[in-house]
Amino acid sequence: MKFAYQLLTFLLMLASLAPVRSFAQIPFPLQDTTVVNDPLEEITVTAFRSPYNVFNTPAPINLVLSEKLESGDALTPVDALNQIPGVLMHHGTLNTNRLTIRGIGSRTPYGTNKIKAYFGEIPLTAGDGETTLEDLENTAIKRIEVIKGPASSLYGAGLAGVILFHPKTVVKNFVQNRSTVASFGTFKNTLSAGVTSGKYKVFALGSYLNSDGYRDNNNTKRGNLLLNNTYSISEKTNLQVLLNTTSMKAYIPSSLDKETFDNDPSSAAANWQRVNGYEQYSKAQMGVSLNRFTTNDGKISVSVVGSLKKLEEKRPFNFLEESSDYLAWRAEAQKILESDNSRFVFTTGFEMFRENYDWSTSDNDNGSLISDNNEKRQYENLFIQMEANFKEKVFFSTGVNGNLTRFDYKDHYTDNGDQSGERSYKPVISPRIGMNVLLSRNTSVFWNVSHGFSTPSFQETLLPEGEVNPDIKPETGWNFEAGIRSIIAKRLQLSASYYRIYIKDLLVARRTGEDAYIGVNAGQSLHPGFETELDWRAITLNGNTLLSLAANATLANYHFQDFVDLGKDYSGNLLPGTAKEMMSVSAHFYPSKNFDIKVWYHFNGEMPVNDANSQFSDAFGITNLEMQFKGSIGQFEIGLKGGVQNIFDIHYASMLAVNAPSFNGVPPRYYYPGNPRNYYVTIIIGLLEKQH
Repeated sequence: MKFAYQLLTFLLMLASLAPVRSFAQIPFPLQDTTVVNDPLEEITVTAFRSPYNVFNTPAPINLVLSEKLESGDALTPVDALNQIPGVLMHHGTLNTNRLTIRGIGSRTPYGTNKIKAYFGEIPLTAGDGETTLEDLENTAIKRIEVIKGPASSLYGAGLAGVILFHPKTVVKNFVQNRSTVASFGTFKNTLSAGVTSGKYKVFALGSYLNSDGYRDNNNTKRGNLLLNNTYSISEKTNLQVLLNTTSMKAYIPSSLDKETFDNDPSSAAANWQRVNGYEQYSKAQMGVSLNRFTTNDGKISVSVVGSLKKLEEKRPFNFLEESSDYLAWRAEAQKILESDNSRFVFTTGFEMFRENYDWSTSDNDNGSLISDNNEKRQYENLFIQMEANFKEKVFFSTGVNGNLTRFDYKDHYTDNGDQSGERSYKPVISPRIGMNVLLSRNTSVFWNVSHGFSTPSFQETLLPEGEVNPDIKPETGWNFEAGIRSIIAKRLQLSASYYRIYIKDLLVARRTGEDAYIGVNAGQSLHPGFETELDWRAITLNGNTLLSLAANATLANYHFQDFVDLGKDYSGNLLPGTAKEMMSVSAHFYPSKNFDIKVWYHFNGEMPVNDANSQFSDAFGITNLEMQFKGSIGQFEIGLKGGVQNIFDIHYASMLAVNAPSFNGVPPRYYYPGNPRNYYVTIIIGLLEKQH
């Protein structure tokens, strides 16, 4: 009933805000933001290294444009990613998130794994599969392309999928400052600038965020600096240099037990509050890419990327110190053959990754050493892909990837014995094949079959005593999918797909302590689901869109197919941290030339908090409203927007600590409280390039 009431109220809000005048959108701001006012305008994606119209893509790909990334308070990419069908971004705090795609990765205790993510050519995924997305600055992102399901043929280990964050570039000289003031003592300022002169293009961005947070022990400070430089060596050759740095200190309120979550959600977990627990880190990532376009638009690309990171974390049970660095190479060549009725694109290449990871723990009281470790992680991907286009009606894509992954672990604290060891997995071969067929000018169907895998994290490779587990192996799976896309009367775009993902050698994180767990391959899971999307130019006048509506829904039943752990049979149970129903609805109104209004609603069904399905989080629906003014005065562009998030002040869990342990009679802490009703205001001032 609560869901029905919220949906009815949302629809009444849509009716009450119906626009009355035409609108012509101002191109604002001046970065290469790929702003698309018409939702049915042809949009190109490059996830498989050659351009595809989304309508013709033989794979499940979603695109998030900068307009959606900059909606809301835009502190993290969480809200935008949660509007993609099949994607669920658990959001505990500004520095604690877990992204799942089609239920894969839902059992990871606190972070994100089983996906591959890139910012430009820079890998965001560490050597053990962990990915940190909360560091990304929304206003530095041009667009996001999400491949759902295995895409290992080009990108290697990533059973859940691949997320490609494309950094902004420059189309015109500009300077812009964006300031946001929001609830919970939140302030964020972003200064960006772009220069294009002759052969050079430089995009620079710096941002600073400070937030007290809704909860106790929840203050966060974060700074970002981005430089994206392009130099045209010749007409067909360019050099790109990308630098991204982040510095963050965030206090940790942690998760709550059910009673505290219901009655005192703004509090922090008592043990984390007592020690003022926090994490603090700084990191720098740099990538250099040389691209040469050859005859018939073929391409040769060579990239070298590296990263440095240093972290410390104060926890109730110990003090953690980490440092890591990696160096990666990626090279690929593309050859195009075409005739009057066909076009073939061949892509081949390799990716090599080398990471050095040091970490140690010490006693909070006396500083005595508890552990001191080093791990060298390395993998190689060799890939080949062919794409074919026959008479602009049949689009065919196939590829295969070969992966070899190795870990070398050194135990430098030997008071409890030397636990050092090496781990080398058997080579994994991952094929992919897909096809898209145009049934008519406005209707296409596609199917896709792909294989993927994910290697165990470091902790999953160890036994309880600390020695390397010789039997652990990568989790593997097959994805089978078919779908349809259609455009009706040039105003309504629809898509729907059904998929089934079969996963075996399921990696199970078995908890052995508050911050300790081991991994075992414990069976199989099945991920069937149905996804649908709608984009509708509901009202137009003189070719201008007055009202656009968008909606998507996911119906799924992600469950253990064969899973017995410590003598308990969980076969048939739902995967913890996954919902059977998810839905997003949005409406964008353009009542005047310089003014627009956006309302969006996200519903998430109930989710089991543990493998036993003995307890579920409540279903919830969150409604947000934003109003924005855009204009210009002389050479200056002016923007003002304000919004309300969680309008109906819903009490909900924005993240679950799945399978949280219970020790000494203390109830398990499964729940991260979501923010109550909150507000934000953003002021944008930009300097336009003079017109000559």
